[in-house]
Amino acid sequence: MRVGLVTDSTAQLSTAEQEELSRAADGLFAVVPLTVLIGGVAFADGEVGAADLCTKMAEGAEVSTSMATPAQFAEAFAELRDRGAEAIIVVTMSAELSGTRDSAVKAAESEDILISVVDSRTTSAGQAGALAVAVAGIRQGLDVESIAGTVADWCAGETRTVFAPSSLEHLRRGGRIGAASSLLGRALQIVPVLGLSAGVVVPLARVRTRTKALEKIVALTANAADEISETRDTVRVEVQQAEGDIDDADATMLITRLTELGFATSFRTLSTIITAHVGPGTIGVTVQTVP
Repeated sequence: MRVGLVTDSTAQLSTAEQEELSRAADGLFAVVPLTVLIGGVAFADGEVGAADLCTKMAEGAEVSTSMATPAQFAEAFAELRDRGAEAIIVVTMSAELSGTRDSAVKAAESEDILISVVDSRTTSAGQAGALAVAVAGIRQGLDVESIAGTVADWCAGETRTVFAPSSLEHLRRGGRIGAASSLLGRALQIVPVLGLSAGVVVPLARVRTRTKALEKIVALTANAADEISETRDTVRVEVQQAEGDIDDADATMLITRLTELGFATSFRTLSTIITAHVGPGTIGVTVQTVP
């Protein structure tokens, strides 16, 4: 059976990653974009550069997002069917953060081929890792339900995300603050360190300075790695930043420290959809086992 693979744009896949996934899925791969609205003008995720979006947000531009629609997923499904897909796996960003997963489910209900939708309970690097797990299953010739179950288990047990926004304001405005709402109204000098738990934003620590927040991220990354793997050579970490500036001092510090700790470390720019909710200056790390 030829199995197709679909995801949404918040995975923020590079061109090389998309090409590799397409090759691995025998050309049966598609990305469905979400939409970011800046001052009421709609742009597909990635159409506006990360740095440009952050500049506009810092200047006070009104920014919001729109989930991928059932029609967009239906179009992707039709395209893959036309290429020969006999079944499709869909891996979406956390359903707790967006209605995108529900859109995929709704679109799948109208299809006459098997489509399994997996809520990754994460986004960005975590979601990209989940796609690698799905591709491994496709290459092995596993059935769709087995692949979907493996991806869901991997997302739940083998990937962790920790991040530090410049403030909680954007998360509060967008309603994605989750359990981190407990930090609202605290002392103004508190710098929050947050994470994702079952797809929900949760507080992990609160410190007094940005430097201490970065140090806490390093410590939490190391702890997470120890939780999900016995050895660090089977773990990879990815630093993610809103502006997409790998030369930024905070990004450099995290990459340097994590590399010194023996982690294979890479860098990914956050999707503009995610940045619209976490705000400029956000930086974080995803740690996951190597699929």
